[in-house]
Amino acid sequence: MYDSPEARRSGLVPGILAGLAAALVGAGLYAVIIDLTEWELGIATIGIGVLVGLAIMAVKPTSPVLPALAAVISLAGAALGTIAGDVALIVKIAGDQGLQMSYGDAFGFVRNGLGEFIDIKTVLIWAVGAAAAFSFVNKRVKASAESASLPQEAGAPQPVADLGLAPMTTPQATPAESEQGKPSA
Repeated sequence: MYDSPEARRSGLVPGILAGLAAALVGAGLYAVIIDLTEWELGIATIGIGVLVGLAIMAVKPTSPVLPALAAVISLAGAALGTIAGDVALIVKIAGDQGLQMSYGDAFGFVRNGLGEFIDIKTVLIWAVGAAAAFSFVNKRVKASAESASLPQEAGAPQPVADLGLAPMTTPQATPAESEQGKPSA
């Protein structure tokens, strides 16, 4: 599945999976919030971005692609949560008025009137959540890149390039030289 050890350590696939799972959980929670409160709370979509960012950070990613993917996944989670919440709310309102409406019919209603349900302010709040996800993951990726380029701790053995040279030895005095260096009695 992986071509190289670097690909295995990049955290790309685990990061994507963790981000998608977090986006689905966040979208579900946001849909429940909309259904219970009958309000779209923009701060919750920012929370989805934070949740996605934290989930991807948890896998300790090093892939430079993940920050952008975190932003896209966050946007998708915010959109999914908003649409699912609006669908649930329409079904609830229809039930309160004594009308029977299925979730499929409510989804069709939301899809056809998407411009009425999602305005520029909503999209801008989604973008704030996406920026949060991007920022968290980007910070983690940069930190791992910096730690990989820093020298090892002091006292730890450092890798030495093999230049094909013989190891250096300390010159030893010959017996004649050591006799010359002795003080006379």
